[in-house]
Amino acid sequence: MPDQTLEVRPLDGPYGAEIFGVDTSRTLSDEDFTLVHQAMLDHVLIILSEIDESHDWLLDFGRRFGPLVPHALAQYHHPRSSDLSIIAANLETAEARKTAKPAGSFWHSDLSYMARPSDAIFLYSTIIPSSGGDTMTANMFLAYEALPSAMKDRIEGLSALHVWGWNTGGASPALDKELPAAEHPMVRVHPETGRRSLFVSPGYTMKIVGIEAQESDDLLEALFEHAVRPEFQLRHKWSLNQLVGLDNRASMHCAVADYTEPRRMLRMIVGCTEQAV
Repeated sequence: MPDQTLEVRPLDGPYGAEIFGVDTSRTLSDEDFTLVHQAMLDHVLIILSEIDESHDWLLDFGRRFGPLVPHALAQYHHPRSSDLSIIAANLETAEARKTAKPAGSFWHSDLSYMARPSDAIFLYSTIIPSSGGDTMTANMFLAYEALPSAMKDRIEGLSALHVWGWNTGGASPALDKELPAAEHPMVRVHPETGRRSLFVSPGYTMKIVGIEAQESDDLLEALFEHAVRPEFQLRHKWSLNQLVGLDNRASMHCAVADYTEPRRMLRMIVGCTEQAV
């Protein structure tokens, strides 16, 4: 059987690409996976549409990027595998979140509150509302590159503390046990591309290490405002059975909480395969 022939088409926007030609009846060839992986590095966000809901195929695909990490909220692990988690709202089932706001409805980078944050995440849509429920993303390569030189110099070498549920507006369930704060550089160097990105988020970044509280708050507020400027953003409108991958080392995202109908996603989190500096 001949190898799949995939096509990568950049989106009409500041970043992102759609990948066509994926056949979920078989695993990707090494050649095709190399193309998909490079598309993620080049475009930060990738979209694969009309993907059959095969848990085995999804897990195999995710694991090609690195070991998958079960989310800390074990009650939302998928029965097929803890490497899959369920993000659901407005459903009369135990898998639906009961938080004041839908899961992820704040700007964040997954697992930044862990000592070894996530390389990438994948979201797969199984139920979508008739309107709303988009996902906003922000390219933190672009955000860093657009900073004034003086600001780049100011934050170079600084690190910040990231804390689960720090500023999530009621969208984060309580954990069974408290996680310690994780300290990360505010400027990361991507281990695969060498590009520099801003690594802070309103949802999880609590304070900058080594400076006074007011200075930390003011500096973080300025960086947060800068990072979500429209020219760094892409708003994804979901279709059913769509798989979206996001380079978590160079982005943050936010689920838009503007819907009341059922919404259900599956998520895979790629662990930290090589620590950025």
